[in-house]
Amino acid sequence: MARLDPQLLSTWAVVARCGSINAAASALAVSQPAISNQLKRLADWFGEPLYRRHGRGITLTPAGSRLLRLAQQFETVLSEAESLRADINGLLQGSLIIAASQTNAEFLLVQALAAFQRAYPGVSVRLHAGNSEQARRRLDVADLVFVEDDPGGDTAEGLVSMPLLESEVQLLLPPGHALNERPLAERIPLRDLAREPLVWREPGSGMRDRVESAFREAGIVPAVRYEFSGAAAVREAVRWGLGLGFVSALASPPPDLCGRGLMPPVVQQLSVLYQKPLSRTGEEFLGHLKSLSLPPSRGS
Repeated sequence: MARLDPQLLSTWAVVARCGSINAAASALAVSQPAISNQLKRLADWFGEPLYRRHGRGITLTPAGSRLLRLAQQFETVLSEAESLRADINGLLQGSLIIAASQTNAEFLLVQALAAFQRAYPGVSVRLHAGNSEQARRRLDVADLVFVEDDPGGDTAEGLVSMPLLESEVQLLLPPGHALNERPLAERIPLRDLAREPLVWREPGSGMRDRVESAFREAGIVPAVRYEFSGAAAVREAVRWGLGLGFVSALASPPPDLCGRGLMPPVVQQLSVLYQKPLSRTGEEFLGHLKSLSLPPSRGS
């Protein structure tokens, strides 16, 4: 390879930031062998080893660290070139990649995306929805990452975390359940759920993490009877009598199910994360999001 393939620099920047080949492969949505092959081509071209393996991660060699700085400069140049092109055309163009938890995607982002697309029809938007943990894995490739937990633990250099709104978590249950015999204004104590069969979201869900934390704080060890991936599956499980579930108060319960507040209230934080410098498309989208009236929590 006489000249360096620029794609190899981009891949190296992601691998170095992720700290492991597996994590980089997940972030880039490609196979681990594909990443390893690119790193081999880059090391062969460079003539020096760029990293050493340790455990499940890698450590950069001095040559790898120097090449990382160049790769980061290369990414900055590419970003500036794209912004320049948009300025010349007089209209924001390019792409916007968003990773979001399902609650954020369903109840927070759709309205903002509709307004953004009307203002900037030349921008292509990709929204990857999953749980909060899955959204975080895309921090290296997404412009904006929306999660449903407290961003206070995110302290990586260059990472910005911004709270958006608070929302309560509600108990989801069938209308005929004994707990629904209580007055509608009465919240359901967590201790009354200790012996109930519960339907949980999958591990990695911000909502699940918050509910489990509330149970721990109350000194209660609930039974994990069923786990389902996604809020829709939880609703179906409750509908078919497998147990009681937990959903965001931002979502109106289906007509055949009921949502009840919990005691003590279980509050989750909806937040946005992004790497500095934020792309111009990301800045514009955040501006549209802030200009909208964010939905109030129905749990209060």
